[in-house]
Amino acid sequence: MRTLLAWLFGFVTARMVGSEPEALLNQCAQRGLTLWKMERLDPVTLLVKVPATQWRRVEALAERMGCQAEDVQRRGVPYFLGRFRRRYGLLVGLVLCLLLFGVGSRTILTFDVTGNETVSAQEILGQLRLCGVSVGTYGPKIPIRTVENQMMQALHQLSFFSLNVHGTRAEIIVRERDAIPDLRPENIPGNVVAAASGEITHIEPWAGDALVQEGDGVAAGDVLISGAMEMDTSNPLELVRPKRLVHAEGKVLASTRRTLTACLDLTAQGKRYTGEETTRYALSILGKRVKFFRNSGISYANYDTITKLKSWTPPLGDCLPIVWEAETFRAYDPVEQPLDAAAAEALLQAQLRKALEEALGQGEILTTRCETTQEGDRLFVTLTAHCFEDIAKEVPMTADEIAQIRAASEPPPTEEKPAKE
Repeated sequence: MRTLLAWLFGFVTARMVGSEPEALLNQCAQRGLTLWKMERLDPVTLLVKVPATQWRRVEALAERMGCQAEDVQRRGVPYFLGRFRRRYGLLVGLVLCLLLFGVGSRTILTFDVTGNETVSAQEILGQLRLCGVSVGTYGPKIPIRTVENQMMQALHQLSFFSLNVHGTRAEIIVRERDAIPDLRPENIPGNVVAAASGEITHIEPWAGDALVQEGDGVAAGDVLISGAMEMDTSNPLELVRPKRLVHAEGKVLASTRRTLTACLDLTAQGKRYTGEETTRYALSILGKRVKFFRNSGISYANYDTITKLKSWTPPLGDCLPIVWEAETFRAYDPVEQPLDAAAAEALLQAQLRKALEEALGQGEILTTRCETTQEGDRLFVTLTAHCFEDIAKEVPMTADEIAQIRAASEPPPTEEKPAKE
């Protein structure tokens, strides 16, 4: 500890020469002067270390006692800083380094987001910026609990949010809420209708009465399973049976044929570069952009923008928010260019195939056939597919349909016979 304090406040290595150096040491002890690491070089010479704050007193006392005190070496922080008294640039650089080490080591430079699946990290960091926490924020001044509460109120998809600051790195741990199950509206009467035309291969009603059977052909919109179920009665001769309204549901597998058509122009807008280009540079530090150009306008009528970003990543560390930006603007003239018909046809076929797969969902494509026609500069591709799919589609009943079913289910009024006199 004495060595650390000596370096912090400075010390002097002095040579004491006199006939009785021991008497000088006794006088220093009586006056409370601190000397350490005393070494006798010869009978009249001592080598000692003296604190910088007491050196003048020891030197004056040695002179009064007829001894010679000479400083051999000066060490410590005060003497080190004293070298910069007239070197103001080095002094300013030293102060900036100390500030950068003291403040910069606790300034947030990187974020780590874990635990998110459906909510993107960009959305979380964007909302966190609105709460006052971003790159360049001083960590000790962040009200962590307040920020966590604000994030939970802003992002309803999260059930847990935690913010932990470790030096220049901010760790964000989130947990997402469980998805709300899609409950069937069983209290709303409805029918199962055909989503597409086809031939029924299998029908499995879970609720409601089936109106078709295997082998029947149906058109899109036909009712397959009715939500008006006929109820059994004790009287088999009753013509009008009461009906109970339910939310019909079930599985209806059918063999279907789907036809999709797409078109594309065989001429497109192209580019012919003129060879003119302009490059501008900028430096982004902690989200603050420093421009190295004056005029921000571009004189070209049509141009492409090519942006190149380079960031500094220290060894075994994360990417720091110091980015060098280079934007290049390349001028071009618009020209009409023909498209390759074969490539256009392949593109349309791929798009139609993708659209068919999205429309079928869990269905199966059995066979496909494509027809290509060209009218002028437009190319048409028609995809005809033989599919096997579930065409059941639940549709709620309208108020008029419900009223008609209920009216038809009511028994006819009975005629009252006149009483006999």
